[in-house]
Amino acid sequence: MGDGDRGGRVGAPLGFVVRVSPRARRVRLVVTLSDGLVVVVPRGFNQREIPGMIEAKRAWIERATTRVAVRAAERRERLATEPWADRPERLALQCLGAEWGVEYFSSPSVAKTTIRERPGRLLIVRGDVDDAGACRAALRRWLGRKARTTIAARLKVLAYEHGFEAGSISVRAQRTRWASCSRRGAISLNAKLLFLPPDLVDYVLLHELCHTVRMDHSAAFWALLKEHDPECRSKRRLLKEAHQHVPPWFDTSS
Repeated sequence: MGDGDRGGRVGAPLGFVVRVSPRARRVRLVVTLSDGLVVVVPRGFNQREIPGMIEAKRAWIERATTRVAVRAAERRERLATEPWADRPERLALQCLGAEWGVEYFSSPSVAKTTIRERPGRLLIVRGDVDDAGACRAALRRWLGRKARTTIAARLKVLAYEHGFEAGSISVRAQRTRWASCSRRGAISLNAKLLFLPPDLVDYVLLHELCHTVRMDHSAAFWALLKEHDPECRSKRRLLKEAHQHVPPWFDTSS
């Protein structure tokens, strides 16, 4: 979070959103493209302290905001310049070490754009294929189904191998979180994990499995994660840049 920044310059007040988290042990600042500056606070935290904390972190916040804006611009540029970037001709899923070709066939009689998987790792998209948004939505649905049958299965294997007990498992397409774990041990996975290298996917899964034991990010939690994933520190750093593996069309509004 840039803990080394203290005493930034005073300027116009910075806008922010507050989120109260039962898992938080301390205040965290997060900058995202969709929500801007998000202040995550523990339950019972005195929110009147937030403006002063934000001012003390102003320099870090401005750098983080610039980084987010630059990455968003780069993704828009990729989307505008890559051939068929809005309707991909292939899907390379690093997590599975496999690639699928994608072909589009117009079928005006089909009410909803759908996908069928063919032998030889080929996906056939049928429907109103001139509607790029409908094609992307169909591909996201297919990726969700693929994640439920592969990444969810991997989570169960890791839970068994490392002695964890996970609750229900679901797959969604979150914009920011790779995964999450509820207090009841229910784990939600992001379909985008399919685009990540297998070692980073395992890191995310073990991270959430450790939350079934410790619902915080205390020193004890990180010690538990390191016990099960000795390379967790380096993987955590790599995960911060992992969105570069996700194709721009996945997050493009339909």
